[in-house]
Amino acid sequence: MKKVFFDNLQFKVPEKVYLPREDSFLAGEYLQRMDLKGKKVLDLGTGSGFLGIIASKKGGIVDCADLSPLALDTAELNAELNEVELNVFKTDLFSNISEKYDVILFNAPYLPDKVDKEDLESLTWAGGEDGREVLDKFLEKCSDYLEEKGVIIFVQSSLTGRDETFSKLEEEGFDGEVVMEEKVDWENLLVFKGSLRDSKF
Repeated sequence: MKKVFFDNLQFKVPEKVYLPREDSFLAGEYLQRMDLKGKKVLDLGTGSGFLGIIASKKGGIVDCADLSPLALDTAELNAELNEVELNVFKTDLFSNISEKYDVILFNAPYLPDKVDKEDLESLTWAGGEDGREVLDKFLEKCSDYLEEKGVIIFVQSSLTGRDETFSKLEEEGFDGEVVMEEKVDWENLLVFKGSLRDSKF
């Protein structure tokens, strides 16, 4: 079990659950700038519960969802540790979701590698051969689960194509922008915000 600290929050993360790191921290920094009071928030692929817990601290009413039972247990543990309330449930992307949200968060698995749903640990980072398989599926479906003025906040690497993401957002009816960016090693980490066209948040 490893420990991670962010601002005044602490997280305990076992092996086989994604350990919050630079990409998580960058998205977390952006969330801290948002007013989420009373907003309904979905943290999809929650892992340790990192983003969902930050959203809850910012006043959001938060659902945390993941395919991994261990991740869901970890999110519940960290919610208790940080004294927040989360609704936690299992889903494969949107397969078990019927509600609509004001904000959907997704730290997408974006490294180029084959997606193997039998290997839950690899699903924390494997984004398909070009790194876009999971992200594109998310972008194709997420508008069905957003309120009229809803937004999506998601993380990707520059290695998986900044321009491709802007094109996909446009295709799916979103106005997209990069709201945070940080260079690490051989890539840039990007936090995108997508707003349903003609909506403001």
